Amino acid sequence: MDDKSKSGMTYHVTVSRQDEAHAIAEARGHTLSLNVKKGDGAAGFNAAETLLAALGTCILTNVNSISRQMGLQIDDARLEFDAVRRDSPAALVEIRYRLILQSSAPEDRLHHLHELSVKWGTVTNTIINGLNPVGELVIEQT
Repeated sequence: MDDKSKSGMTYHVTVSRQDEAHAIAEARGHTLSLNVKKGDGAAGFNAAETLLAALGTCILTNVNSISRQMGLQIDDARLEFDAVRRDSPAALVEIRYRLILQSSAPEDRLHHLHELSVKWGTVTNTIINGLNPVGELVIEQT
């Protein structure tokens, strides 16, 4: 990593193929089962669904944290996502979500919570700013 990593947290995630349909993502002793077989949803979340789940986790993390800072009581929170995929080249071209909050707090404060929860999200800002990942190929001969 370059000097940018010194300004904040760093992350390390390993994603390993288990077989033709399954992969396991590992980070900090936790695992997540993923689907790596195109067209087969039976093996778990596919990559696009995993991205949407990460986006939802990011927003809900901020809803939890920021609502406490704002002194708001949130009784329940969930996100529902709909996305549109283009085939060639493959990409999500539209993501729509609904943040559903159960709360007796004033609507204007809940709207402000929503704005802040998106504004201060690591994943939300990464998507909004269109980060291009940098990669390399490492070949281990068998």
